[in-house]
Amino acid sequence: MEKQKGGIFIWVLILAGLVFGGWAIKLLFFPVNTLNKEVDLMYDVQDKVLDADNAIYNYEWFKQRYEDIEANKRNYDNAKAQHQAFLTYLSLDRSTWAFEDRNEDNRLRSVKLGLQNHLEDLIADYNARAKMATRNIFADNVLPDFVDALTFIRK
Repeated sequence: MEKQKGGIFIWVLILAGLVFGGWAIKLLFFPVNTLNKEVDLMYDVQDKVLDADNAIYNYEWFKQRYEDIEANKRNYDNAKAQHQAFLTYLSLDRSTWAFEDRNEDNRLRSVKLGLQNHLEDLIADYNARAKMATRNIFADNVLPDFVDALTFIRK
C-alpha cells in the first residue's frame, strides 16, 4: 500500500511538472511569440495597404475630394455674393423690409450656412484621411496635406 501511494505521488508530481513546465515554457517564449505576431501583422498590413486597388482608390479619393472642396468653395462664394447683392438691393434698415424680403434674406443665409457646413465636413474628412498613415501615402505632392476651412470662410 505504501508503494502504491508513492507511485501515485510520483505520477501527480510528473503531471504537475508537465503542466507547470508547459506554462513556464509558454511564459519564457511569450516575448518571442509577441514579436512573431507583430511581424505577421506588419506583413498583413503591408499586403492590404500596398495593394494596387487600394492605392488607386486612395489616390483617386484624394484627387476627387480636393476638387469637391474647391467646387464647394466656389458655391459658397457664389451664395455669399448673392446674399451680399440682395442686401445691397435693400436698405440696411430691416424695419423697412417686406415680409418676402425677410424670408428671402433668411433663405439666402440658410443656403450660405448649409454650404459652409458642407465645406467644413468635406475638409474635415480630407484632413482626417491625410493624417492616416495608411492613406496619406497615396496623396501626391501636388495636393495639400491640410486644408484650412476657417481661413477661406472668414475672408
